[in-house]
Amino acid sequence: MPLNREYIIGVDGGGTRTRAVIGTRKGEVLAFVEGAGTNIKSTPPDEVRLHIIMLLATLLQKIDATNNDIAAVCLCVAGGDRQLDKERWEQWISFLFPASSCKITITNDAVAALTSGTFTQQGLVVIAGTGSIVYAVGKNHQVSRVGGWGYLLGDEGSGYYIGQEALRLITRHYDAIGVNEDLFTATIMEQLALKNPTEIITHVYEHPQPRVLIASVARVVLRLAEQNNDRAQKIIEHAAHHLTHFIQIMLKKEPQLKGDSIVLCGGLFENFYFVQCFREKLQLAKIPNRLIQPEVPPVIGAFVNGLLSEGIPITEALQRKVKGTWMSIHEK
Repeated sequence: MPLNREYIIGVDGGGTRTRAVIGTRKGEVLAFVEGAGTNIKSTPPDEVRLHIIMLLATLLQKIDATNNDIAAVCLCVAGGDRQLDKERWEQWISFLFPASSCKITITNDAVAALTSGTFTQQGLVVIAGTGSIVYAVGKNHQVSRVGGWGYLLGDEGSGYYIGQEALRLITRHYDAIGVNEDLFTATIMEQLALKNPTEIITHVYEHPQPRVLIASVARVVLRLAEQNNDRAQKIIEHAAHHLTHFIQIMLKKEPQLKGDSIVLCGGLFENFYFVQCFREKLQLAKIPNRLIQPEVPPVIGAFVNGLLSEGIPITEALQRKVKGTWMSIHEK
């Protein structure tokens, strides 16, 4: 076992799920845990605090480590760059790992996504998962963002957006012609275990996590789009258009990024059909930037940020160590 304060913890906390890893200063990833989402704008803060404490305790137990063995913790969480939320997270984590003996870094979950593709703290990333955002970090660590306003004010192009558009389409058709047994409606109703569109109101509004529920419909819409369902394809096309528009705004704000690669993260970019649709929209918009689909998940990006916070250079050899050890524990 390494000497005291030799371990690094990385956490990637989003609206749907939270992942955490622990590893050594040499880049060896040792253990991994996963739990519920930790977005304090969609889950009560007290629940988030208890959840993250339990998650980190489980992580330490996996390698028989104690709080005193941790050199650095990097939390990349939804809203982690908002000052009020950052202070709240720092208070919670400092309770477990005193700041006097452990370096604590709190930042936006988009940073973990970016680093998972570049293994640096600079560049441009577009995230399309439950929510959506385009996020850039410059050479002097200046941050620029487009989107990321949450499901009540934004999240265009996200899983939530796709699910919401699908449910809106079903309800509008029901208003116009009554029960419609077309494939699009029937498939989504089956996924939600509903018999009639009138049941949508109770099912959605009384669900403990309506945002997550609505976002889950995106998987069905993508499957229908792959099967050439016209309604589903139009929704996916509109989602890809919104993300492309976000990038156009970013490149107009930050023209120095025009030659940079774009890291793609989030569940939607794990779907081949969606990626192809997005590529087509970029081509139409004359955005030639190279696209990077990371080999490792954002939680590894959080771990790498933890290494960087300790001044550890990210060499090619260290990158190979991180990727290899992650694959070995993740496949178990």
